[in-house]
Amino acid sequence: MKVKLLIFALLPLLFASCDMNDLFDEGDTKKTYDGPAQVAFFPDEREVSDDDGSTSIEIQLIGEQRDSDLAVSFSTEGDAVAGTHYNVSTPSPITLEAGTSTVDIVIELIADSVPDGGEVQLILNLEGADGVEVAENYKTSRIFIQD
Repeated sequence: MKVKLLIFALLPLLFASCDMNDLFDEGDTKKTYDGPAQVAFFPDEREVSDDDGSTSIEIQLIGEQRDSDLAVSFSTEGDAVAGTHYNVSTPSPITLEAGTSTVDIVIELIADSVPDGGEVQLILNLEGADGVEVAENYKTSRIFIQD
């Protein structure tokens, strides 16, 4: 019992002499991206109900914010049909405003458009942006519209 008390009494002294800043290098606390600017979707997959009303997919700028607006083009495909299952409220190209890192593509979902127990898929593809690469791993976002 005395040994346990001694351990608990000395344990705070062990950490009292530590500088927390020395425990982690700067790379652990200040993450920076130093590669080429890229645009990407977030999230890359989402499940929604056709009764949800709407959903949105974010386009993110990876890298430094820009001093001027950036036009980002995207396209749609899949077995979900525009006007039947969904409507894209945000036309392509969408503008990522200067000094910002994100912009949302808003998709209106048409209620009761998917048969009971069914599912259709809407695929969004990033096509490109002026002088900014499309992130290879995040150039596609899939929305599974379910009943």
